[in-house]
This record gives sequence, structure tokens and C-alpha cells, in this order.
Amino acid sequence: MDIGLGDKFHRLEGRVFLTGMEAIVRLVLEKQRHDQAAGAVNQTYFTGYEGSPLGGLDLKLVEQMPLLNQVGRTVHQFGINEKTAASAILGSQFAQSGDIDAFWYGKAHGTMWIPDEMWLANLSGTGQRGSIVFLSGEDHRSKSSVSPGASDWVLRSSMVPIFYPADVEDIIRLGLHAVALSRHTGVATALKMVTPVCDGASTVDLDRVRPEITLPQRDFDKCFNQIVMATRALPMQRQLVEEKWPLVEAYIRANDLNRIIDADAGGAVGIVATGKSYTDVRQALDYLGLRVPILQLAVIYPLDGEIVRAFARGRKELIVVEEPGPFVEEAVKAALWGADVGAVYGQFDERGQPLIPAHGEVDPEVLALQLGPRLGAAPERIERLRAVLERSYPQVPRVTPMSCGGCPYNSFRDLQEKPGGAIGCSSIRAIEAYDNGVLYIPTMGAGGSIYSGWAPFNGNQHIYQYLGDGSYFHSGRGAIQSCVQGEVNITFLLLFNGAVALTGGQAPGGQRPVADVVQELLGLGVVRVGIVSEAPERYRSLDSERIEVFGLQRHSEALARFKEIAGTTVLILDKECATEKGRKRRRQGLSPEEYVLIDERICEGCGDCYAQSEGCAALYGVDTEFGEKTQVRQANCAQDGLCIDGECPSFAVIKPAAGTRLKRRQPEALDALPDPPECNFDGTYAIFAMGRGGTGVVTISHLLAYAAMMEGKYVYLSNNTGLAQKGGPVEAPILISATAQPVINRLFPGAVDLYLGFDLLRSAEPENLKYASPQRSRALVSTAEIANAAINRNPRQQHFPAADGLRELIDTYTGKDNIYLDTFWLAEKLFADTIYANMLLLGAAYQAGALPVGAAAIERAIELNGRAVENNIQAFRWGRLAVADPGRVAAALGRPQEPLAMPSSGPGVAMLQGLQGEIGVLGEEGQRALGVRLHELCAYQDEAYARQYLDFTLGVLRAEKERQDRGFELTRAVIAGLYKLMAYKDEYEVARLATRTDAEQRMRDLFDGDVEIVRKLHPPTLRGVLRRKVGFGRRLRPLLWLLSRGKGLRGTAFDPFGRTEARKLERELIGWYRGLITEAVEGLDDSTYAIAVELARLPEEIRGYEHIKTTAVAAARRRAEALLAQRRRT
Repeated sequence: MDIGLGDKFHRLEGRVFLTGMEAIVRLVLEKQRHDQAAGAVNQTYFTGYEGSPLGGLDLKLVEQMPLLNQVGRTVHQFGINEKTAASAILGSQFAQSGDIDAFWYGKAHGTMWIPDEMWLANLSGTGQRGSIVFLSGEDHRSKSSVSPGASDWVLRSSMVPIFYPADVEDIIRLGLHAVALSRHTGVATALKMVTPVCDGASTVDLDRVRPEITLPQRDFDKCFNQIVMATRALPMQRQLVEEKWPLVEAYIRANDLNRIIDADAGGAVGIVATGKSYTDVRQALDYLGLRVPILQLAVIYPLDGEIVRAFARGRKELIVVEEPGPFVEEAVKAALWGADVGAVYGQFDERGQPLIPAHGEVDPEVLALQLGPRLGAAPERIERLRAVLERSYPQVPRVTPMSCGGCPYNSFRDLQEKPGGAIGCSSIRAIEAYDNGVLYIPTMGAGGSIYSGWAPFNGNQHIYQYLGDGSYFHSGRGAIQSCVQGEVNITFLLLFNGAVALTGGQAPGGQRPVADVVQELLGLGVVRVGIVSEAPERYRSLDSERIEVFGLQRHSEALARFKEIAGTTVLILDKECATEKGRKRRRQGLSPEEYVLIDERICEGCGDCYAQSEGCAALYGVDTEFGEKTQVRQANCAQDGLCIDGECPSFAVIKPAAGTRLKRRQPEALDALPDPPECNFDGTYAIFAMGRGGTGVVTISHLLAYAAMMEGKYVYLSNNTGLAQKGGPVEAPILISATAQPVINRLFPGAVDLYLGFDLLRSAEPENLKYASPQRSRALVSTAEIANAAINRNPRQQHFPAADGLRELIDTYTGKDNIYLDTFWLAEKLFADTIYANMLLLGAAYQAGALPVGAAAIERAIELNGRAVENNIQAFRWGRLAVADPGRVAAALGRPQEPLAMPSSGPGVAMLQGLQGEIGVLGEEGQRALGVRLHELCAYQDEAYARQYLDFTLGVLRAEKERQDRGFELTRAVIAGLYKLMAYKDEYEVARLATRTDAEQRMRDLFDGDVEIVRKLHPPTLRGVLRRKVGFGRRLRPLLWLLSRGKGLRGTAFDPFGRTEARKLERELIGWYRGLITEAVEGLDDSTYAIAVELARLPEEIRGYEHIKTTAVAAARRRAEALLAQRRRT
């Protein structure tokens, strides 16, 4: 089948692949083309406010605006908020042409804010040929909302008919009916748009989405009422109720919008199912092997009482399945009042016990368990499902959304108290109570208003209150004004980042420059306004004693100062969203002006950079010769520089010359590869893919969809993205079928053929493993150890779980022949970019015979996608090769980085001569480690200093030989531990390490041209003069070299740095550690050996610089005292 990306909007016949948002665009195109064929094309108007699950609709509309305007005039306006947008929708009907089809969009929480506007629209009516349609997005699972929301009751309160699409096709079909109904009756209509449908995607048969519309007789003159006022509104209300509403009901019946399915199934029980719940019922019945009559309701308000009564006739029992209930259930009971029918159940059964959940999202497996026994399903099917759902899983760290690298909110990280939360990026803090968490999460823009009611009862204590610029322009001004009026002690932390970043990076509606907002705030009566900016010089001209301007590095000072000011104040953080800045840079083909790197020899692996940057996702740990260190993954780095703050001197800023970029590797181009085993495709094939937001999981699912369609197959996707925008969890369930299927919105537990894990932690999560089964599922999983938010924020306390344990867990609930591949490592080695990791795993899945589509179709889909085509095709092929010929891949990648080799010469080597007989028991690795550290200590200080290290280590070795033979684990621990304490990184050592030729060359080798390396240092002796780090570039590098030569002064009376408390402590630690080990080896036996080893390893936990190190030392000493006490009791 010939397929192009443009088909989704341009193809007029056959099948296309559409996402939920694309279906809305297609709805408009279908409407316009239908009008064009009829001879009169209505104009189209869109406005609203972005919010999940309709978060990307505005961007999709803007993207397709040229095409939309080819067929009929289309206007899109970004709404300031849902309320003003709803008023604008009514305003569109004032057009003299009378031919405006107006669409409002927003999430259910916004719909609940506009009943007054909807009621006014319904009393006013629509233009002569115009219509009004409200698209209300509902997130029942609350994955990207503060709370679950539904719009049914509020729409009913304004007499707005509710169409409820069950799938992507329904969006178009029912959308066209919603427009036609509104045009014909003058009544505003609505589409109830739930997350699984909006985030879903599927093959759409264009012939099925173009309904034959029947318009029942209209017995009144349609008119638009411009003025609705007082008693003049009463006739309008009468017409709405007595004339328009019966016509609405007649339209629903005339067009057979509600259908009875499987009427011939018979039986005493019938099921009434609404919208998406209909697909859930079908899945549940399919699993149970049952056929039951179903009344599928596409219009849930007004309820067609006639079809309900016809369906109920002769049945003993009706079960209403909806979410959330009991909206339709109540209407069904009302429709059957007085009729000779049996009982109606929904939220509760005949005993008053819960039956169909009226909360959250109702999954098909829940329906199978609840309905199966009532419908006489085979008990073994129910028990088999129950066994899957009741599995016991070990606890696995959860993957949650996290702040992007370089997030401006991280500049307000050092609050010493819980702030008031807000809708937006700051709310991520509340998901796992990061840091200090937040006091509350309000509705959008209302945070300060919440505190204005709390303050009179807590002594009006000062708090900070988060507020994004999107929320400010949406409705936040009112909250600030309420605090001013109440004389509340509060500082609003107003982030100006230029993006509504949780929903796709749109510009905030109504955005104004910072300077204008400052004047507006002063006009509202705010006591003081502060601006913390990357470019404070922009605001020096603002002349008022009520305005203060701070550079970004002074944010802590600004926070402290504003806390002491009584009344309502606002502190504006003027800093562009780092993610959006990176996107602009990529779109324009620009490289960063500078890069941040970490010198692993200077790095202590203390984790302070994670704390400084609020757990930046670009930071990751690596194991080195001298312990765990931190590195920066450039593909994820926003070059924000927050990680540089703090005490650590390991950071270098790389300033590339014009035209210089990071090197990109290009692996050998692969062509012919062996054919894979044949995939076990029996007509349907279920794939459950999972990973994290921003890594391309959804892109992979769409590539598979296009590839399957090229081969004539049907595809159904139910992407679950939630807060994927912020690295949150993403699932992409995919069903590939040889024939058209009843549409599904979710896969069934235990029914997955391919368990495709792009992330190891996510692959081990219980909520994902429930879809796998040992009898059916094969797993292909990336083993890259990518930390979650909790680990990234505190890497010294939180650790990635053992990979072997995670693999064992996955193997337990999947079948045999699973494949595990470190795709991140492969992507780094092959392409120097982890963005290709998922494509590598897709290639591995194909070569393993686990994909029911061909390589040619997949590669053609990659070409259609048009992004880094050659690299993505090669990544797919290298993933195939990793399964077909892993030896060839290993050979192409070269040998992994090996530990430092034993020096061949030098004083350290000379010291070991003649000791082979003594140290041979340590084995080759132990001898190498000892030799490397002797060599380093000679360079660090001198031969005499290294000799002290060797003598003490040999003493431990001899004592261990005499008393115990445990593989000399104790001596090995001392080799590492004593070296770490003796090679403490003072000013001389940092200067020596920073001026090593090999270190700087490694940094230069990352780039394809000339760069300047600027070391960022903050010498302790200069902290009284300098408040921030100093950059040591080319011109100052000789100073570092001279400083490194002064190591002979170390520890002497002439050492200018040796008098600081930090240096005194570091020298003291050496003696303290030797004393510990000396005591530990005395009387060494089986009962004390493990304690001695743990004591010897204590230096591993003494990390960092200055106060970070001091804190670590205190903890190590406490642990040492506890271990010694334990030893003495043994």
C-alpha cells in the first residue's frame, strides 16, 4: 500500500493513520469539503486553552493552517483562558455572514469554569448557518491533571448535547454530527474527549467517517439573539426547551446515533455502554468468550428514551457501564420509570455493593472481573485473569516526571520553607514531595487566593507562592490582587519562561514583556517587585524605589530579602524555558555557545551537582579507577550551568570557536543482513512498548503503525503519555491486525506478544508487567541504567537497583528467549548520541523475529518520518546486527575502556621491585591497583609520601596473612581507602589535575574544531572576596600550572592554604583512618573480619569539597564509632 505522511489530510478515499489530535483537524477538513460539494463553505473559528488531553491541539491547528485555509477560511486564536475563549466563541456568531462553525477546546476543569458562557450561548443560539461545538478533554486517570475531571454534569446544566467518541474514527463522524446538529437547531453541542481517545491513534477508514446526515423537520425560524437580558431571556429559554430541544432529540433518533449491538445474542441481561466504555465492554466480553446485547450510546445527553425502552423490553436486568457514573445510569432509570422492565444497575448492584467504578478510568479487565460472574462466564477465565492482576511484585523505584535539565524553576530551589504550589512545572515537586514539597496545589492561577483565606488564621506568616507566566496571564492577576486587598504576607515567585511547558511549549496567551508586567503589578498595589534575570542590564532603566533587579547568581539573596518585606510582593524570574531554548537551537541548526564538562579525576562523585541543579537529567554516574564519578550527557544538557554552582572544582566550560561542534560518530554503513526468524503472527499481534517521555517511544509506535499499514495491515494505538513532556512514564500499546478489528483503547492484561522495554526501570514496574505472561510474551529490554527523579536528586542516598534483579523479575513474567541490550551504550559508541537507543532496540526486536512487519516497510517509515533518516536506518540495522552477529558488533565497537595500566617505570614501580613474593597474593588486579596509586602519590607529593602509603598497606597485608585468608579483601579496601584520604584534593592537586595534558586533550577530542577550556574554580582562600567561581581560561592557565608546582609547600609552615579548617581536617583524617585500621587488624578473626572491611571502606563515603566533605566526614566518623562498638562487643 502506497503511503505518505500527507495522506492523513490529503487522501480522499481508502485508509489513513490518524492520532486523536489529527482527527480533529481532519474533522474540519471533512466539514469544509462536504460544504464545498454542497456549494457553500462555512468559515471555521477555533479558540480555547491548551490542556491535556487536548494539550497539543492548538499546535496541530497552527501547523495545518495553510491547508485548512485552502478549502475554507479558518481562524485560530490562542485563548487567554477558557472563560474568555468561551465568550469569543459566542462572539463569532455575531458575524453578519452567519456562517461560522465555532470550536472551543479545553480540559474538563476549564469546562467546569464556563457554564455561564455556555448557557448564554444556548439562549443566544447560533448564526443562520453557524454552529458551536465545545471539545472538552477529560483525564479520568488524572495522569496529567491535578485531579480527575468530567464535564457531563456541567454540560447538562447548560443544556449542551454531549457526543461521546469511542475511538479516533468517532471523533470525525460524531464531530460532523455535532456541527450539523448545532447548525440545524441553533443549540451548542459538545464532544466528550477522553484521554485514551485523544492520545490514541489508529487506521481510519474514510468511508466510515462520513455520515449520511438526516435533518428532521424544523418548525421554527432559526435566529441569533444578540442581546440576552432580564425578562427578554424568558422567551429564548422557552424556545430552547420547547422547540429546539425536541428537535435535538429528533435529530439523534433520525440519524441512528445510538445503536443496539448483538441484538440477536439473546439473554436476560443487556448492557448500556457509553463512548470509550463501549470498547472496554467489547474487550471484556471478548476475553470472557461471551456475546451480550449492548446498547451503544454515542450521545449521552439528551438520552434517547425510546431506544432505551426498546432495548430494555423483555430483559430482566440492564447494566450501565460508563465513566464516570452515574450520569447515564440516572437518565436510564428516569427513562424506564413506570415501564415494565427489570432492574437497572451501574455504580451499585442489587445489594448496594460497588459494581462499576464511578471513579478514575474503568479498564476492561475490571469489567471482566465485575461482569463475568453475573453473565455466567467460565470461572477458569475469571480466575486466570484474577491470578494475573493479583501477582505479587517486589518494590521497584517508580519513574516519575522530573524537571528538565536547566529548568528555570531550579533557580528558586533553595527555599527554606514549603511554598504554595501552582499548575505547571512547579507542580512536579509535589508528585514525590521533592525537596520540601509544596503546601498545596490550587486550581489554575488561584494559589495566592488560597493563602489569602489561610493567612488570617495562622498569624499571616510569610510564604512563597509559585506562579507561572501562563497562569499569570490566564487568571493569576486576580490572585495577586486578592492578596494585596487582604494585606497578605506573600511573595509570588513569578516565572517568566515564555512557555506553557507542561502541555507542549506553547507561548502563554496574552503574553506581555516583563517591563510591562512590572508596571501592571505596581498598579495592582504590590509592595515591591523584584526581577531576577540572566540579563539584569535589560531592566536598569526601570526607575522606582519599589523595583529591585538582581542577576541570576543573586537569586538566594533576592529570596531572603523579599521574605523580610511585609505585604504582597512579587519576585519575577526572567529566564527562558531551557527545553524550549534547546528546541529553538535544534530547529535553527545552531550549536550551544558553550558546553559544560566534568573532569572525572577532580570530581568526587559527591552528588552536589545533582542538588545544585535539582537532579538534572543530563547528569549520570560512571565507574572509574578511583570510584564513582559524575559526567554530563551532552544530548540532554541544556547548558544551563546550575550544576556548576556549589563547591566542586571539577567543572569546565568549553567555548567552541565559530563553526565548531560536538563530534558525531558515523558507524560503518550496513546493508545486507541475514533474514530473521518468522514472526508468530496469527492475524493479530499485541505489542506493549514503554519508556520515558522525550526519548521517542511514541515515534517508534507511529513508525510501526506506518510500516504495518504499508503492508495492508490495520493498526490501533493507545499511547499513554501523561506528563511525558517532563520525562514521565510513557506507554505505547500497539495492536497490529490483518483485518479491521473492533477498536480498542487498551491492551488486555496477560495478552501481549512483544514486551518492548525501552527503559529498564519501567519494564520492571508492576503496572506494566501485568500485560505480560510467561505463556505468550517475549521481552526485548534495554538494560541501560537510567536513574529516576528520586535517584537523580540524591544519588548518594538513592541507588539504582541491581540490574540482575530487574532482569530476573521481567523473566519471571515473560516467556523464554528474552533479549537484553544496553542500547544507550551502543548508541553512544556508534553515534555519540543516545537518541538512537530506541531505534537500536527496534532493530533487535525485528531480527529476533518479534515484529510482524518487514524491514523494508520499517525503513520506508523511517524515510517518511524525515528526521535523521540515514542515522536512524543505520541504528535499526545495527540493532539487527546486535542479535544476528553480536561478535561483529563487539569487534566494531572496539575494546571497552580498561583500568589504568601498571606504570612501566618511575619511583612507584621501583618501590615494588623485590616485593613480588609478598604482594603476589593480591593477584594481578590487586598489584595493578597498588602500583597505580603509588605512581599517583609520587606525582601528588613525592616518593617519601608514597612510601608512607606503601609501608602502611604492606603492614595490613602482613597482618591479614597472619590472621586470616579471605582473598585479602581488607587489604584491597585499604589500598583504595588510604589512597583516597592521602591524595586529598587541595589547591595544589586540583591545579595539577586541571593542567594535565591528557585531561585537556580528552575534552578537545569531543569537538571537531578549536575550543577554549575554561576551568570554573572558587578557591576557598578567596571566598571572602569572590562570591562566585572564577573562570581560568587560556590566559590564566599558567597560574594554575605555577600553583601545581607549589605542592612542596603542602603541609609545611609556609603552606598558604594549609591553615584552613578544611585542610586541617583532611590531614587529620589520614591519621584517624590509620588508627581505625590498626585497631581493626588487632585480633582479626572470623567474627571481626567483615567489620574490619567495612571500616576500611569508609573513605568511599567521604566525598566532596568544603562543607559537603565536612558533612560526609561527620557521618563516616559516626559510622566508625558504631562499627568499633560492635567489634568490641563481638
